[in-house]
Amino acid sequence: MAMTGKEGIQKEDIEKIIIEELPKLMADSPAFRHQLLGIMTETFVRKDELKQVLDAIRDLREDFNTRFEVHSKILEEHSKRIEELSKRLEEHSRILEEHSKRLEELSKRLEELSERIEELSERQETHTKTIEELMKRLDENEKRLESAIGGLGARWGIMSEESFRKGLKGILQGIGLSVERYLDYDPEGYVFGHPDQVELDVLIKNKSILLVEIKSSISKEEVYTFQRKVEFYEMKQKVKVVKKGVISPSVDPRAKPVAERLGIEVYTSGYDVRI
Repeated sequence: MAMTGKEGIQKEDIEKIIIEELPKLMADSPAFRHQLLGIMTETFVRKDELKQVLDAIRDLREDFNTRFEVHSKILEEHSKRIEELSKRLEEHSRILEEHSKRLEELSKRLEELSERIEELSERQETHTKTIEELMKRLDENEKRLESAIGGLGARWGIMSEESFRKGLKGILQGIGLSVERYLDYDPEGYVFGHPDQVELDVLIKNKSILLVEIKSSISKEEVYTFQRKVEFYEMKQKVKVVKKGVISPSVDPRAKPVAERLGIEVYTSGYDVRI
């Protein structure tokens, strides 16, 4: 029902005044603002409801604090772990750096050793070549010496090769061995590398046969030649020689291992021959 006079202000006018003036009053007058908030609290919220709201807010705050503490502890533990991991990583980095330095040192040493080995290899190669040259010179000097001795022997009447052979054959016959000369022609050059006459001494005792090379001196090359003579004899006579030897008072030291490997016996005196 509408009101008149002071009481005749319409409800709509009151609402309009409140809407227009209330914000200004609240902004300009703090006391009014607090009083209005108290009226609104008493009007819209009962005391028990307000208590429930406050209790809920307190519970939320406590729960938040509890959770915050838990998360703080977890964060602190994670921080400690991160710190420990950082220390371990730092230690591993330090160890890795030390290993890297050691590896670098070892690499340098290995490189130095490789260089030294290469130098030693070059020196060894040089020494080998020098030794080979010296051996060639030695062989040449030995051949020259043998030739010189042979020439002196022929000039001064020292025992010749043929004289030595005849004297040795006499010794062999004196101890009961028959000495025969085997001669044959090698048209294919199996023994000497070219066609030539092949000569061998054959010792016989009680039908036992020994093929021998009788010389005043025997070299390594002559041992190989004698072996080819024996093989030539086996091919031509179609037999297998079971005993072979060289008879000489002077045998080159390098000839002895060759003779041993080929199964050739070495006699330095005619009296040592046994068949």
